[in-house]
Amino acid sequence: MKFSLTHHKDDNKRLILIFAGWSTGVDLYSDIIKEDWDTAVVSDFSSLDFPYDELKKYSTIYLYAWSLGVWAASRVITADENISMAFAINGTEFPVNDELGIPSSIFKGTADNLDDRNLSKFRKRMLNSNDPVLMEKLGKGSEPVAALKDELLSIMKASEKPHESNIRWRRAYIGKHDRIFPPANQARAWNSSNTDSEEIYELDDPHYIAISRIVNATIPDTAKVGKRFQTSARTYDSEAKAQSIIIRRLTDIIKGLDITENGNVLEIGQGTGLFTHSYAPVVKPSSIDYVDLYPTRHFNLAPAERYYVRDAELWIDETESSYDMILSASTIQWFRNLDRFFMNSAKVLKQDGVLACSTFLPGTLSKFDQFRPSPMLYIPAEEICRMAEKYFNSVYTEEDSIEIVFDSPKEAMRHLRETGVGGAFGRFGTIRDMFRSITDPDGRVTLLFRALYIVAKKSKH
Repeated sequence: MKFSLTHHKDDNKRLILIFAGWSTGVDLYSDIIKEDWDTAVVSDFSSLDFPYDELKKYSTIYLYAWSLGVWAASRVITADENISMAFAINGTEFPVNDELGIPSSIFKGTADNLDDRNLSKFRKRMLNSNDPVLMEKLGKGSEPVAALKDELLSIMKASEKPHESNIRWRRAYIGKHDRIFPPANQARAWNSSNTDSEEIYELDDPHYIAISRIVNATIPDTAKVGKRFQTSARTYDSEAKAQSIIIRRLTDIIKGLDITENGNVLEIGQGTGLFTHSYAPVVKPSSIDYVDLYPTRHFNLAPAERYYVRDAELWIDETESSYDMILSASTIQWFRNLDRFFMNSAKVLKQDGVLACSTFLPGTLSKFDQFRPSPMLYIPAEEICRMAEKYFNSVYTEEDSIEIVFDSPKEAMRHLRETGVGGAFGRFGTIRDMFRSITDPDGRVTLLFRALYIVAKKSKH
């Protein structure tokens, strides 16, 4: 295997790990760039020797495997690599399989007869077109035909040996027009008991899917997210109907806790201060540290206050401060590594310190899922609870479903825009199609928000 860092900064602790599609060069993935992330491309699966040491410096790793890269990743990634999220794209863990992968006769025929002409025909099937620009892009920097042939033969031989994957795929993407891995075989593989995938998501695409598109949809740009919420600050408090219900309930839960007054508080994602004003009279902190993606106004609700404009996940990873409480409302669903957030929260909390926060669960705003390039990555409640229980002695969770009704789809969209949620991941289809799909029979629109409240306490054993 070849491991190529395409983007790198010495202090980055996050990695986008790409397992490339067969016959593609590293240059195909050069547009995958994220602030505070390195990008690495793994290619050439003629050998399964993987450079594990390359991953040791990273605290958060997002794995994107495409085509035969899905199989290759499943063979070499172990539980020790601690992958934060894994995404399979137009591939399965069974590369040569009549029911779950590429039919064996087709795979063998491709390997046996590979030459320049047949490689060109293969790439046309990847694209479902003869686009010269994309054809050149696919082949740029790839291995010579003889090496590609040997790679296919090696994959055929290696795939004959049974192997149990250690990867928990968060989502499997299936291109409806894939002419390499039959979509029906992909669906059968991911729905079988042989693999572990949380979600299956269909795309209206051929075998070739720009991996940057999936990356951008699953790793939100923090600068854009911050800008969107900053822009909506003027209208947020009046429009945040579901968030206000969540804040009231979270504050009521906090009231029932045994809280030491005059403690040090960390609030993550304070925004306009809607939650801040709600909890301050209950908690009565002597100091509050605030961390958000954009500059917020100063609230002057505690004798001492400090404001940090940072990515809170990175900030809490680095801070040397300690706190009696960590508070956050409707923010941590944006985090890339929730497990590490719980670990860091436990680290900076004092003995008997409390983390009280809320997040959103799968099903939230699900009416829009079919129109998004990739639905929001909400983590199930059971998984969140397991993460928290690894680091806290006592964990309480509570679920809630909130429905907000709007008179028209335009009103619903205005609401999302004015709370900073609208446009988070782009859009498929036309506005007319989306409006038709989300509208109830009576002409109104009902939006569902599924909330999870978490209270985790760090106590003496």
